[in-house]
Amino acid sequence: PYDMALLNVSAMSFGSLSANAILALNRGAALGGFAHDTGEGGLSEYHLRNGGDLVWEIGTGYFGCRTAQGAFAPSEFADKAAHDSIKCVSLKLSQGAKPGIGGVLPGDKVSAEIARVREVPEGRTVISPPYHQTFSTPRELVRFLARMRALAGGKPTGFKLCVGSRRQFLACA
Repeated sequence: PYDMALLNVSAMSFGSLSANAILALNRGAALGGFAHDTGEGGLSEYHLRNGGDLVWEIGTGYFGCRTAQGAFAPSEFADKAAHDSIKCVSLKLSQGAKPGIGGVLPGDKVSAEIARVREVPEGRTVISPPYHQTFSTPRELVRFLARMRALAGGKPTGFKLCVGSRRQFLACA
C-alpha cells in the first residue's frame, strides 16, 4: 500500500511542461513528501531524476508502454512500473475539459525527446484515441486494472474519469 499525502502534484505531462518544470515539481514532491502524477504523456528521465514519489498515469495512447501500433505493451509497462519511484498507477479514462474526446499533439511539437518518451515517430502528429482499445466494458476495465496491478508488482492501481451526468457514471457500473 502507498500512503499518499493530502497535497500532491496533479497530472501534467512532459511535453505540455518543460523538462525544467518537471524537474522542479518532482524535486518539490521529494522535499515535501508528496506524490507527483506524470500525466498521460509518458514517464521521462526528468520524472525520475529527483526521487519524488510518482503516480504513473496511463492514457488511451499508452505513452511509454506501447507497441509501434499504439497498443498496450505489457512487458514494457512491467519494466517501467518496477522503478522504485513509481508508487502507484492511474489509468486515465477521461478528464474534465474533454471527456470522451481524445487528443491531438501536432507533429511540429513532437521533438526527438518527446518522441522517445512517448514512443512515437518524431515530427508526426500523435493521436490519443477517445477511448481505450484494450477494453470496452466495465468488466473488461476491471480485468485490465487487475492485470496492470499484477504487472506492476502489486502496486496500487486505479483509474480516473470525468462524467457530466449521473447516467454517464452509472453506465460504468
